This record gives sequence, C-alpha cells and structure tokens, in this order.
Amino acid sequence: MSTLFCRPVWLLLAAATAQAAPPLHIGVAESDAAPIVVLNAQRQLDSGLSKDLGLALAQALGGSARFSVLSRNRIELALEQSKVDVVCNANPAWFGNAAKLGWTQDFYPQIERVATLASHLRTIEGIQDLAAQRVGVIRGYHYPALVPLWQNSGATRVDHPQLDSSLKALQMGMIDAVVSSELELAAWVKRNPQPGKQLRLQPWVVSVLQTRCAVAPYSRYSVAQLNQAISLLEKQGKTRRIVQSYSWKTS
Repeated sequence: MSTLFCRPVWLLLAAATAQAAPPLHIGVAESDAAPIVVLNAQRQLDSGLSKDLGLALAQALGGSARFSVLSRNRIELALEQSKVDVVCNANPAWFGNAAKLGWTQDFYPQIERVATLASHLRTIEGIQDLAAQRVGVIRGYHYPALVPLWQNSGATRVDHPQLDSSLKALQMGMIDAVVSSELELAAWVKRNPQPGKQLRLQPWVVSVLQTRCAVAPYSRYSVAQLNQAISLLEKQGKTRRIVQSYSWKTS
C-alpha cells in the first residue's frame, strides 16, 4: 500500500493546496469593534482577532488571505453573491439569509453581556430587568435572545453603527444599557481606562454562541475544506492562543 494513504488528513489537505491554493477572501464587518476588527485611518483592516484568525485559517488551507471591510448591511449580500468567500465572526442566528449560505463547524465562542453605568439602579440578572429600558445595540445585527424584550416589555432598541458610539451614548445618558460581546467590552475598557471605570458589567449573560464561518455559495473553498482547517487550528492550539491574546488582563 502506498504511504500516501497513511498520512494524516491535514497533510493531504496541505499537499493538495500548497502549489496553487487561491487566496481566501474574507469579509469583515466595519461595525465589529476591537478586538474583533481594528481599522486604520483609511478604514482598512489593520489588526485584530478577525485578521489573526483569518491569516491562520488561510495558512491552514495552504494559501494566503485577502480581506475586505464591509458595512454590516452589506455583509449578507456580499456573501450571497459570492463577492467574498467567508465571514468568520458569524452565526446563523445573526443572519437573515442564513439558509442561503454554507456554515462551518464552531470556531470560537462569543459571549454577549450587558453593560451599564456603575450608578445604574438596577442589577440586570435577566431579561425582565431590561423592561422599559433604552438598550443600545449594533445596527443591522440580530439579537434573538432580546426579541421578547422589544415585543413585550416596552424596551426601546437603539441602533448605533459601532460599540464606541453606543458607550458614548450610555455615558451621555441617552440610553440605559449596552449589549455587546465580552471581548469587545473588555477591549474598549482597556483602551479607555478612565471612562471604563464608570461602567458596570452586569451579571446576566445574554447569550453564549459559537461563531462559525459563513460560506458563500461559490466560495473558493468548500465547507469541508474549511472544517478541516478549523480542526487543524484547534488541534494545534492556535485558535485558543489567538483568542486568549485578546482577553483583557486585569493585572
């Protein structure tokens, strides 16, 4: 028997793509806050979790990465029309056209929490504690756990283009609470230590969702190929190390 058939799957993947692997075209949403997406003055992707994971994923596929920064409202259409191959800070619950796209296995978790001013009179331990509150969220994003809040509790959804504008509105008293991922909230506090002291991370965990890569119908790479690459990164511990490098260190 040829030794070819004894090689691990990831070696076969690398060998098959090493010579002529096309670039992996990755879409990122400009509305994603740091550390997920960090843009330069020209609004191009400079650094961040999406870039580091995208580069690692492309390398695991045996190719290079190309990034396109898109508005959140254009992300779904860009995927549906295969203008990008993948968007990897994604989950089917967040996409109105999820059924039209391919989806990889889990990549890394996103934990959504509620932030208020430290002086906020309520302790947010559940959805009922946000009743009649003005809640800042990101425009164009779907928040399945909060749908009953908008429908039944008299709460007001206040859309903002980015987390930074939501938190500024919170500090100005224009809204009562902000819902965002722990990673993004921690990064904002790290960059803004003085105003960050005015914030309180509330105990309620709004949602814990595993992010996946949304895959365009005519992506250069199949869901199966992407899953193999994600499994390789997990096996090597690269995904965990990259995510941990963006965790907020308090000491």
